[in-house]
Order: sequence, then structure tokens, then C-alpha cells
Amino acid sequence: MISETEPLRLGSNLSLDQAGPLREALLTRRGSPLCVDASDVERLSGPCFQVLASARLTWDADGQPFAFTNASPAFENGLAQLGAPDWTRPQEDFLP
Repeated sequence: MISETEPLRLGSNLSLDQAGPLREALLTRRGSPLCVDASDVERLSGPCFQVLASARLTWDADGQPFAFTNASPAFENGLAQLGAPDWTRPQEDFLP
């Protein structure tokens, strides 16, 4: 069992077939503060970005902190290619 304070570590290949498992992994953490570790990401697909974007909005609507840590260059490049280069900015109320 993963602790609520332990970051959710993203896999290296966030391709289309990983969108469903990513959604499920995020839903198991709903209702608690979440830190997402993107240090291993080598590829970010549009569908996985959509899942992450939806999660971020969900956490915001729930009043829970949601932040990224250790974004890999490939993750940041993927965000830039999807038109969201500054999307991983931290929420002001997130405390590690």
C-alpha cells in the first residue's frame, strides 16, 4: 500500500495505452494531497496529459493540493509540444 504522502511516480512511457491505468492510479489517491513525480517520464502522450489535466482540476475542485516534482526534460518537452509549457507550476498552498 502506498502512503498518502508518498509521491505518485509516473512511468517512463505515458503512451495512449497508459491513460487508463494512470487514471486508476490517480483515482486511488483522490481526497488527499498529491505530489506527482515525473522524473522517469521519457514520453508524454496527449491522452495521458488529458488525464493529468483532469486530475489537477479534480484536486483543485476538491480543495486538495496537487503538484509535480522532478519533471524530466522529456516531460517538460512533451508539455511544450502540447502547448502547456508552464503547466507544472506548483500550487501556492502545497507543502511537501
